[in-house]
Amino acid sequence: MKNAILTCLALSLCFHSLHAEDSLNDQLRRAAEKLKNEFSKVKEQGEVKGREWFKKAKDHLTTSREEYLSQAGTALTRWKADIDVLKDQGGRDYFKTRVSALEQHHAFAVNELQTLTAITDEAQFRARQKSFDKTLWTLEAAVEQAQEEAGL
Repeated sequence: MKNAILTCLALSLCFHSLHAEDSLNDQLRRAAEKLKNEFSKVKEQGEVKGREWFKKAKDHLTTSREEYLSQAGTALTRWKADIDVLKDQGGRDYFKTRVSALEQHHAFAVNELQTLTAITDEAQFRARQKSFDKTLWTLEAAVEQAQEEAGL
């Protein structure tokens, strides 16, 4: 009788451990699927942002010089205000370092805009405009990332 009870107990523990392994496998599979879905979303967002930037860059090449410089100046002013809000957030040292880097990036963009404004040759202006567009795009992306981290 004892052996039968022990055998039944051993079998029930085996079935329970098999069920627990199946449950663990299901949890791992669901976690892997969730991670895969999140990775796909991030990849799609990056591709969309890249396509948007490319489309804007193409549009900027057909925009008049005065209008382009005006739009760029407005964007830089807006991002400076966003950086100032991030600066007021305070926080951890590495976040302060990120905000400092944003300020330097903004200062570089302002200098590049002044250089772009001083160019008189249209072909040279359009050639430098492509590089300036990339500077604006990376500044925008960096500000958005910092805002996301700050919870804004």
